[in-house]
Amino acid sequence: MPSLPRLCLMLVTEPSPRLPEIVAEAVAGGVDIVQWRDKNAAPEAIFDAAWGVREVTRQRSLLVVNGWPLYSPSLVRKIGADGVHLPGNSPHSAEGVRRAIAGGLVGRSVHSLASAQQAQEEGADYLIAGTIFASQSHPEVEPAGLGFLRQVCAAVSVPVLAIGGVTPKNAGECLAAGAAGAAVLSPIMRAANPCGAARAYRQALDAAWKEIAPQPPILGEPEERR
Repeated sequence: MPSLPRLCLMLVTEPSPRLPEIVAEAVAGGVDIVQWRDKNAAPEAIFDAAWGVREVTRQRSLLVVNGWPLYSPSLVRKIGADGVHLPGNSPHSAEGVRRAIAGGLVGRSVHSLASAQQAQEEGADYLIAGTIFASQSHPEVEPAGLGFLRQVCAAVSVPVLAIGGVTPKNAGECLAAGAAGAAVLSPIMRAANPCGAARAYRQALDAAWKEIAPQPPILGEPEERR
């Protein structure tokens, strides 16, 4: 079964005639998991749209298919996706989805501490928590803030990605709160240079991780200095 990178940058897609091109550029810039999402796609158009993304991510990035409002296990398998991402209001459990698609990553969006704990109990491999900061894609949503992110990360043992208003400047604050990375939509999807936008996030996450992650002791270093 595929596993989430230790430090993760997820691109959440939106419909675009240039979608495969944008995704390819974002992956080149450092995106390591793509969540294909199109809430208004006609059932007959889903395969072609998601397949175009699978083609440019194959052996370069993980691909999960958003399961809103319903998902088709056979379609997920046909696309060759690495898993399914469940919206917070999905009636499906992660474990049930995993069985239906014969293995793979299953994540879920969460907007409360209780829903995060329940998602973990139901077998989610990772969570996306938000909205953390004010967001371009959901300006009407009141940000939950870093305190909420910190609570969720402390309450569960699965990786948590921060979403909503995350920028290269505040990405480090999300890692400091316990997040394992960030999920980003508009700042990369709508960027004039998706590769450059993704690279800015990747560099910010990598730099913050170096500051936060415990460093192994230097071989031969005196014990009292460790």
